[in-house]
Parts: sequence; C-alpha cells; structure tokens
Amino acid sequence: MWRGTGDTVSPTREGPARIAWRSLVGYALYAVAALTLFLVVSFPYDRLQVALVAALAGQTHSRITVDDGRFVLPLGLRWRGVRIEPTGWGDRALTVDSLRVRVALPPLVRRTVDADLAWEAYGGRVRGTWVSRREPDGVRSTLDQFGQGFDLARLPSLPSGEWRGTLGFEVSGRWTNDAWWMGEGTGSAEVAGLRVSGLTVAGFPVNGIEFDTIAAQVALKGGTVTLQRLTARGALGTASGDGTVLVRIPWTESLINITLTLAPAQGAASRMPLLALAGTTGGPITLQIKGRFAKPAVTLNGTPLS
Repeated sequence: MWRGTGDTVSPTREGPARIAWRSLVGYALYAVAALTLFLVVSFPYDRLQVALVAALAGQTHSRITVDDGRFVLPLGLRWRGVRIEPTGWGDRALTVDSLRVRVALPPLVRRTVDADLAWEAYGGRVRGTWVSRREPDGVRSTLDQFGQGFDLARLPSLPSGEWRGTLGFEVSGRWTNDAWWMGEGTGSAEVAGLRVSGLTVAGFPVNGIEFDTIAAQVALKGGTVTLQRLTARGALGTASGDGTVLVRIPWTESLINITLTLAPAQGAASRMPLLALAGTTGGPITLQIKGRFAKPAVTLNGTPLS
C-alpha cells in the first residue's frame, strides 16, 4: 500500500505482528469450523451411545433401554425415556425422564471418559460428573452426584402405601471395573416432610409415620455399606440409627443389619398403634432389621414381628 504526502509517495508499513495476528485468527476460525463439521457429520455418535449404554449397564448390573437418543453439540448425548432394570428386581424398574451426557473430547484420545451428567426423574434433578479411565489393574471409575427434589410418592420399589415427602442426596465414589460395591465412597441423604400411611409390616397395619426431617450419612468400603448416622425429628419423637449392609448380587441377597431407636413423643402410640406392641410407657423403642434384604427378620424391643 502507498501513501502520498504532497509531491512524495512512500510505502505504508504493515507490521509483521498485525499480519501474524490475522493469520492466527484465520487458522483458529478454520480449526473451529473443521471441528464442528467433523462433530456434526463424521463423529460416530451411534457408537458412542452404544458404548455409554453398555458401560452404564455393566456398572449398575442392569438392563438399560433408551426410547429416544440424539446428539448435542459440542460433544454430548441427550436421552429420553431411559429404563433401568436392575438384576434381581423382577419386574421393577427405574425410569429416568431425561439424561444428558456431555463428554470432553481431549480425554477420549487417551481412552478416558470425562463426562458431565445431568438427569431428571420422579420430580427431582441431579447434576454431577463421571470419569472412567483404563489403568493397568482395570478400568477406574469416579462418580460424583448431587440431587434434590425427588417426590417420594413417585419413587418405585417403596413398600406399598401412601408416601409423602421430598428426597435429596449427595454421593461420591471410586471403584475398579464393574464391582462398584467393592470400591469406596461416601453419601448423604435427607428427607423433608415424611408422611407415611397404609403400610403393612409383618402382617401389622402401620399408619401415622411422621417426621419433619430425616438425615443419614453412609460410607462404602470393600463391599460393606455402613450407616454411620441417622437422625430424625417429628411428631412421633426423635430417632437415631446405625448398621451395615453387606452388598450381594443380586441385590435382594444383600445382608442387612440395622438398628433404629425411637424416643417417642407424648401420644405417639395413638398416632402409630404399632408402637403399643413394644410394651413400654414412653421409654425408648428399639427396632432391629436383620437378614436377607428380600425378607429380613424384624424385632421390636426384642419381640419378633416376622
């Protein structure tokens, strides 16, 4: 380019830095366009979906089916109508309304899945991450999830009855290969506004279960889930508990050993007649649940109920 001043004409200098900057921007835009075209046209989303479904099914020991699946830019999948049928649960299943998986591209080159998970089911929402990488001793997985707003009335697999309340939880775990229960992790859960009626326990009708809050903390290590702390407060009084669950496959063969202690409030027996079977007059009531998860033995202050 030339620039004139009076009767003289001299060249205008284009700095090398400005030319390099323009080239850098151009190459960056080209790379973004090429990557977008690759993700839209060429990336094997079907194979990614099949691989993710197979991985989730293996980790949870379940049969998983997806009604509708589609890709989401930049690299993700959105599923609707996800049905999860755990081994040993019979006809019972979990249904997830929607599940979104966003996978980071660079770790895939290193055969590592680093994904953000977000799913909705039974009125609740869950957010978190899942990382799975191949190492010499197997596939190492890490899961972190935080959920809230689950409607107890809509949850499957609860004992038959009328349930009210909302559930929130937080879990974090690490394990190798598909045996997550042999790994280690922690979890917490909180139920607000619990109201239960119309239950039957060992042939006895159970009504009037009312707690404003229930909070629990658990830990997993080497196949044992430990209920470290459980506290509850409400119209029935205050409650606490602890215990263990030895995880087995199928889940119904797991061994449970949990003890719950209730300090009844005044008039609790009139709200929940089953408490009268404890034979106490306002003292603490101990409920023990022990045996196979499918059919445990239940005792109330040492008196068998099953």
